[in-house]
Amino acid sequence: MKRRVLASGLTLALALFALACPPGGQKASIPEPQRNAAKAADDIAGSVSAMIKIKRELASRNQITREEDLALTQALLKVNSADQVLVAKFKALRAAAGPDDKVQLCTLFGTVTSAISELNNRGVLGVQNAEARSKLTTILNTITGLTPIIAGSLQC
Repeated sequence: MKRRVLASGLTLALALFALACPPGGQKASIPEPQRNAAKAADDIAGSVSAMIKIKRELASRNQITREEDLALTQALLKVNSADQVLVAKFKALRAAAGPDDKVQLCTLFGTVTSAISELNNRGVLGVQNAEARSKLTTILNTITGLTPIIAGSLQC
């Protein structure tokens, strides 16, 4: 399981690196902090995918109840949906974000952070099995650790 997550992470990192490097060695017109924020938002999506896989595994082993599984599913869907919109907005930018873009990005980022908080409060913290909660918390910490990169870039 860890090898698959690691392999997926490395593949994602290589793909993002390839996208970040324009062909012909041209310099990208997007500032590095903005590129880092876009990568962090994309990494959140990868972490959500990993969390979904772990949640499914825990449910199949009856380490979480159906109610806990449902709460996690709903919260993960909310995070994933909000993050997809944020990633799409970052990808649509072909230059440094202007004032209007930053307002939109900050609003979208607020939606993502709110969904992450809900995932923690209504999803992960609601899991009674300590081992299952620990596995989920590890990934949640990864997701939470990516948010300062985005916040620092956007200066919301």
